[in-house]
Amino acid sequence: MISPNQRTSHFNRDAAAYTMVEILVVMAIILAMAAMLLGSIGRQGSSAEKKVIYLQNRDALVTISNFHEWNYANPIDPNSGRLISELDFDGSVREHDLFYLWEIIQPHFPHREKMDELISLSFNDTEFADRWMTNLIGIDITGYPYRTEGLRTLSLENTQISDVGLRMLYQHVPALQPHAPRIQQEEASSYAMTNLTEISVYGCIKVTRRGIADLTKALPNLKIISTFNPNP
Repeated sequence: MISPNQRTSHFNRDAAAYTMVEILVVMAIILAMAAMLLGSIGRQGSSAEKKVIYLQNRDALVTISNFHEWNYANPIDPNSGRLISELDFDGSVREHDLFYLWEIIQPHFPHREKMDELISLSFNDTEFADRWMTNLIGIDITGYPYRTEGLRTLSLENTQISDVGLRMLYQHVPALQPHAPRIQQEEASSYAMTNLTEISVYGCIKVTRRGIADLTKALPNLKIISTFNPNP
């Protein structure tokens, strides 16, 4: 026969056990909610970090340039975001300076659309060479194409650009990006810089008539200013 004291002790142990289970369940719920909250905070932090990267790189490009112009969404609004519409570089610009541009136009950068307002780039009388073109257009390490989407005018007068560099505007050149994979098949049609309307390669001694002809064939709507035809 179980004594009253034994029944009380058994009841207390059961109550303690149930209490411990309940505590563990509550702790599990709290931990799950904390994980969700921290994940949300982490994502917000990541988004904020990307925005900082955009602003830093944008301002770095402005600082490096010889001349720049902003395209304000609303010129009378002092809080309107500033978007670059034109960059003009002088002879002091170097290839590594353009990494700032590549980083914010590459296909996996969330704020790359902010660079769509960049409609004019000038590298006249600089050391711009074929390999520099990969900062404007190319294929990233995942096989996705990237380019300066809004670019309309590209000035490369008296630079080191050659037919090979010009080909990069409409056809990927593996020699200029030896570590890039093959372009993903479904993205191939979006590679060429069809948004470009005018390019000047006047005074570029490495550009030939054949290179101009190939560029004209690939991008028939492109106005090409060259030594061979300065007034197209």
